[in-house]
Amino acid sequence: MDHTTDIPEPRRRVLAYDALRAFSILSVVAIHCFMPLRGVLPDTSVQLLIDDLLHYAVPVFVFISGALVWGRPWRGAFARFITGRMRAVGAPYLAWALVFLAVLLLTARDPAAQLVRAPWLLLTGHVWYHLYFVPMLFGFYLITPIAARVVHRWPVATLLTVYAVRIGLWPAVSAWLRANAPELAWSYATHLATHLPHMVLGACFAIALPRVPRWVLSAWPIPLAGGTAIMLARSLGALPPAAGPAAYALGMAATVVGLALGAFALESLYDRFERMLVAGASLSFGVYFVHPLWLLALERTVTALGADALWLIWWTVPAAWAAIAAASYMCAALLARGRHTAWLVGARAGAGG
Repeated sequence: MDHTTDIPEPRRRVLAYDALRAFSILSVVAIHCFMPLRGVLPDTSVQLLIDDLLHYAVPVFVFISGALVWGRPWRGAFARFITGRMRAVGAPYLAWALVFLAVLLLTARDPAAQLVRAPWLLLTGHVWYHLYFVPMLFGFYLITPIAARVVHRWPVATLLTVYAVRIGLWPAVSAWLRANAPELAWSYATHLATHLPHMVLGACFAIALPRVPRWVLSAWPIPLAGGTAIMLARSLGALPPAAGPAAYALGMAATVVGLALGAFALESLYDRFERMLVAGASLSFGVYFVHPLWLLALERTVTALGADALWLIWWTVPAAWAAIAAASYMCAALLARGRHTAWLVGARAGAGG
């Protein structure tokens, strides 16, 4: 959910990244709209299958951040970079995190216990299920001067190394952390370890893109289909348990690369939709923050009416997705237009139209 305009040095807008961002935020909303099914489905394997097939969304967002931040040669001042990130991303995060903290305290069975944990919840993004993304991203921002230089000097070696560590070393480290570290620390470390490869993958993609032949872009369905097949086999338990870490890492990498290649293969079509794409991408940050509130309101309304079985009707989730996505975009657009509220969605006052 990173911005295309706030990176270490100026660059032209790339509409393919805007298309990827708009597509991925709609996928994030879709993932969350399937969550109410967990309470009513007799077999949770269907929910897990849906989750796995849609979980390219966050990796794609991290991939875009890697392409736009680490994929550019580092020539900036670190203090200025971090200050800009705090203003554009950190301040909105803190404001929305406090909103969700208030909701958490109002709905928790033990508000006092949650209040005690509040500083750590805010620091790690575990105030609400979707907020982990920003603190995780700041973890990557903090190593940007080093990471950008390393990935530009040794792109292939860096990519192979992070995937080797993710597949070969991280499962053992994760097990140790889970047994010995605080739960929130283990969870935050898991997010970093899971998505660091996607950050590096995005940087390497951006570095290699100018030299990629057109026929490679046109072949985007191949890695997309291959990655989806691997993720599907993993979800259905068709792979040996020992292959799990490698299946996820490599299957997700192929899926994300396929989506990115497809976005650039279709770039010639974007000119006529440029305004729509830019608006959709620019408002994605606001949609990310807002949409769980709409979903929570819908869930509470359905439960209050005693109609939880409604979620099992085939059209309910798609209808909820369309309604929540539309409401979230409208809310983000309204906030983006306000002089005193634009910062809440990472926009300049009057933007978002």
